[in-house]
Amino acid sequence: MNKKENAGAFLCTDEERLLISRAAELSARTEDSAAALSFLTPREQALIYAELERRGVAHRLFFWGGFVGAQRRKAVFLPAWLEGDYPRGISVFSEERERYFIDLLTFSGMESLLTDFLCAVKLCPGGFRDAPNHRDYLGSLMALGLKRSVIGDICICDGYAVVFCEETAATLITAELRSAGRESLKSEMFPVDRDFAPVVRFEEICTTVASLRLDGVVRALCNVSRDEAAQLVSKGMVDVNYFTKKETDLQIKGGDIISVRGFGKFIIDGDGGETRRQRLRLLARKYV
Repeated sequence: MNKKENAGAFLCTDEERLLISRAAELSARTEDSAAALSFLTPREQALIYAELERRGVAHRLFFWGGFVGAQRRKAVFLPAWLEGDYPRGISVFSEERERYFIDLLTFSGMESLLTDFLCAVKLCPGGFRDAPNHRDYLGSLMALGLKRSVIGDICICDGYAVVFCEETAATLITAELRSAGRESLKSEMFPVDRDFAPVVRFEEICTTVASLRLDGVVRALCNVSRDEAAQLVSKGMVDVNYFTKKETDLQIKGGDIISVRGFGKFIIDGDGGETRRQRLRLLARKYV
């Protein structure tokens, strides 16, 4: 078991601390050109962002997984001379932050960075047996000897799947991957389009809260009493942006991702203004 110690505001494993150090070093070396790390989990993204924000260089850190809203994303370190009106006070997982960097790269003539560090492969089942699921696809990719860090999101579409990955992985997948689950596969390169939008099912939530305190937001999202919500938070049952938070008065903002054990995972879209009774309209989506 890895020894854990406090690194900033979070408990990190030795592997996570090594990753954070590597990201900081890479950021310091990318004054004139861009560079990228392998695909990261959301927690790893949050850890790296927190460290670079502490160092005052988070405005050069762009997380990109091939499309807006990807979960597994690469940390792309942009050159120091690329300047823009960096949005502050929003979540690192906010789609607004992703779109800001897409617009910045496009305006600066550096749109190629959206495709320089990753590829996509289309996987087409033969249609003779049950369609493979996410686990089937991932298992088949791992069986090729690929590391998880070279594979991004696997998006299940209507009649096919798209896997985002590094170029070396794409070459191996198109040459060697022939089946997933009980189904045969055909694979081919898939053009990376920033407007690609896989279908993700959500339940839309529109409710009201007195404020955006964590306990009040949990109460509204999970339809429990305020005391029950406070207990869920204090007992470590609630994660905000993939980190356990026990502060009931923590302020939630648009773009935050809240996971409540036993109740599900939610994306906070923000507030819809005040009601006549001076309560806030809370807009959110629940993964289904």
